[in-house]
Amino acid sequence: MLKHRKILHGGLSGDATQAMDVLAQLLYLLRLVINLIYQISYLWELLKHLFKPRVPFGFSVSKPQHQPRRNQRYSRSYRTDPKNRELQRKLLEMLRGDTATAKRLLKHQRQLHKGKSDNWYLEKVIYDLERDRH
Repeated sequence: MLKHRKILHGGLSGDATQAMDVLAQLLYLLRLVINLIYQISYLWELLKHLFKPRVPFGFSVSKPQHQPRRNQRYSRSYRTDPKNRELQRKLLEMLRGDTATAKRLLKHQRQLHKGKSDNWYLEKVIYDLERDRH
């Protein structure tokens, strides 16, 4: 192997030979990295096609039309009443800031008990949460 190195490097000094070896190793690593990048991009393209939403033949997918909500207006106090604000803050604190869950629970109570005040719905949801936790 030593003889092969001398022929390859043409009898260069030891430092030059080491520099050439390091350079050759760097070029080899660069080729490996480039090959890896090509493989990752190929896999990315495969995964994009694999997870693309598929539509059954002959059917078209369209988003449902957003219907304006009727008869679900909330009173002005829902946003302005200080007691209401305090109850909202308490509810969100109990749910650790999960507004989607708070809205879902309030909507459910509105469906079960129509015609109550906004404060009543908030108090009911808070009461149910406290009851279920203890």
